[in-house]
Amino acid sequence: MISYKLLLFIGILLGAAGQLLLKKGMMKHGKVSMKLRSLHKDLFNLYFHRYIIIGGLLFIISLGLWTIVISKLDLSYAYPLVSFNYVIVSLFSKIFFKEKITKFRWFSIFVILAGVVLVTLS
Repeated sequence: MISYKLLLFIGILLGAAGQLLLKKGMMKHGKVSMKLRSLHKDLFNLYFHRYIIIGGLLFIISLGLWTIVISKLDLSYAYPLVSFNYVIVSLFSKIFFKEKITKFRWFSIFVILAGVVLVTLS
């Protein structure tokens, strides 16, 4: 029998992967116009982009796992653990997208991670 905590972790990873794929899709697409004339065309093109579709599907799967997880685990326990996404997304954004992450931002991410650890110990 698979554990609810493992499902939570898988859901967190899928959510992070979804974020990364959405970013990759947006990098390929470019900026979205906020002009009403062209907004609908941008949105239409976005929703048929493969990275956007796959990222969205990962979010849907993550949502399914999330509903299973909160059927068993306390929300006050499970929800703070979702913030582990910040760590994963930041790390892989630096690796894959070459984003510059300042020392202060890394420190902030570490504080979030420390909070996640404290929640898991409770």
